[in-house]
Amino acid sequence: MIIKKKRRSPIKTAFVTFLIVSLAFFCTLFALNLDVVSSYFGKNPCVSDTSMRNPYQGSWNNKVDANNPALSESFLDYVDDTIFIGDSRTCGLATYRFIKQKNVYAVVGQSHIGARSEHFVNLGTGYLLTVAQAVAIKKPERMIVSYGINGVSFMGEDSFMSEYSALIDELKSASPNSLLIIQSILPVSSYYEICTDPRLTNHKIDNYNAKLKQLALEKDCRFLDISSLLKDNQNCLSSIYDSGDGLHFNIHAYEVILQYIDQNRII
Repeated sequence: MIIKKKRRSPIKTAFVTFLIVSLAFFCTLFALNLDVVSSYFGKNPCVSDTSMRNPYQGSWNNKVDANNPALSESFLDYVDDTIFIGDSRTCGLATYRFIKQKNVYAVVGQSHIGARSEHFVNLGTGYLLTVAQAVAIKKPERMIVSYGINGVSFMGEDSFMSEYSALIDELKSASPNSLLIIQSILPVSSYYEICTDPRLTNHKIDNYNAKLKQLALEKDCRFLDISSLLKDNQNCLSSIYDSGDGLHFNIHAYEVILQYIDQNRII
C-alpha cells in the first residue's frame, strides 16, 4: 500500500519561514546592541550613555589664558568643575552627551519642591541622595540651578519663591564655598502656551525670571539669563530649538546654551 505524504500548505510554509527569519534577525540585532540596551536602562533617569560628545570645536573658544581668570582653564575643565541641577531640560545636557552624567543632578518632571526631598542622586555609594546631600559630599566649584518650568503653571508667586529660596539656602549650606548660579527659566513654544497648557505662558515665565533674578541678588548668587537666546520675535521658543513638543529642546539649543556659558563664564 502506498502512503501518500500530506502536502504542506504553501501559506503555512511561508509563515514558518517568516518566523524563523524574523527570530534570527532580532536575535542578531539584540546581540549587536546588548551594550547599548544595558547602558540605557541601567543608568540614572536622564542618560543613555556616559561617553561624552565633544562640543568644543568650531565656534567654541575653549581658550586658556593665564592672565584672564575666566579663561584660566579650558571649558572642558570648567564644566567638569560644575554641577548642573534641574529637571528634564537639564537632563538634555547628559542625554545629548554634552555633559558627563556625574555632573548632572536632574530628574524628568522634577520641581524645585521635589528637589528638596526626593532622593535621586547616585554617587556610587549604594544609596540615593537628595541634591543637597550630594552637593555636601562633592563640594563642586560651582552649581547651576535650573528649576521652575514644573511649577510656574500651578504655583502662586509667593509659594514658588518661598520654595526656591529654601532650596537655595539648603544648597549654600551644603557647600558654602561653591559658587551658586540660578539659571533663568527657559521659554516654551507659542503652540505649547496656547494649546497644551494655557497656564504656562512666556509672559508668566518672564515675570518669574524677574523674581529669580532678584532672589539671586538677595542670596548672593549669580543669575544666568539665557532665556532670550532661544526665543523668536514673538517672545516664544523658536522652532529651530524645539524638540517637537514645544517644551523640550533639540541638540542645537544645547549647543547655543553651552556656547553662551563658555563665552560668559562665571567664576
